[in-house]
Amino acid sequence: MRLRFPQHQAMTMFAVLGLVSSLCGASPQEGRTPRPQPQPLRDAPVPREVQTPGSGPASFRGPEGRTARPGPAQRSVDPFRPRVARLDYYPGTRVVVPPAWVRCSSFPDMGYWRHRDLMAEIQWLSRRGFIPVTSLGDTVDALTDYVQTPAGWRAYGVAVPPGGTVQVEVQHAKLGWFRLMLVDKWGQPGPGMLQAAIAHQPVMVTYKNPGTEATAVYVIVDDPAWWSDARDPYTLLVRRDWDPARTDLSQVKMVAGLWGASPSVSAEFRGPSLTGPAVYPH
Repeated sequence: MRLRFPQHQAMTMFAVLGLVSSLCGASPQEGRTPRPQPQPLRDAPVPREVQTPGSGPASFRGPEGRTARPGPAQRSVDPFRPRVARLDYYPGTRVVVPPAWVRCSSFPDMGYWRHRDLMAEIQWLSRRGFIPVTSLGDTVDALTDYVQTPAGWRAYGVAVPPGGTVQVEVQHAKLGWFRLMLVDKWGQPGPGMLQAAIAHQPVMVTYKNPGTEATAVYVIVDDPAWWSDARDPYTLLVRRDWDPARTDLSQVKMVAGLWGASPSVSAEFRGPSLTGPAVYPH
């Protein structure tokens, strides 16, 4: 019997060619899993405004539940951060009792004095009351005293005539721990005080009144380690180039600007006579 091999082979080849043709003619994207297309983002929910009594329509409730006002102009109530929660006042006055500083336990260097910013301290205290100051009379040329603890500093006021020069020096056995500061009635280094303000650690300051009227200057004795006390006080020397007996400075208001009178009950004054505003009954 004769087989029809050629016919069967031809049919097989036609089937293979048809399959190859169908595969080659297919689209390149056919048979692939389609990629997900990006979907448009939905709008983020807008924070709902919450009306609070007295806040008005422009206020909203912040994440901590505090009422705030939107916009870039956020005003700070106090530019100086408070160091203490509350302040004490001298009885019957608005003169503040200077709050405590941490007592200095190592020899102070420039970095320490920069950190102990009494200028900012005075400005912060002045927003809550007056800064205590002890007025020195025209006849007082020396005194022994010690700083208030735990604040570690004390301020004195001196009247200076126009064109007059006053020199104030502090003396103590541990003088390297002290410094003097010279400021005006607003607690800032005024005209003629720049040299004392930029000095690293002055223990003697000199001021010449550049104005045409008598004025008051304020000297701060800073003793952060509290080396001065009743048993070992410092000595403050006041040297003037004018004759107090022939110069009338009664019109100078020592308690002015941010300063309030607080005579030092620990001071012992020396001079030709114990008269004037520096005398305080012991």
